[in-house]
Amino acid sequence: QGLNIGINQGLAGGAGVPSHLHVHVMPRWVGDTNFITAVGGVRVIPSALELMYERYTRANTPTP
Repeated sequence: QGLNIGINQGLAGGAGVPSHLHVHVMPRWVGDTNFITAVGGVRVIPSALELMYERYTRANTPTP
């Protein structure tokens, strides 16, 4: 139903390495708790960003 996208850049930004950049993309749904693994009892499965983009756009494309 939605996404949260977080970007960590540099040591002070939480990336852990001075010039490092990484991005988190988290699925969200109405009524979730934002603590997916600990509170929601849901396991997060890593997947390639391209595959998730394809799945997301397919799921959100109206069928004729």
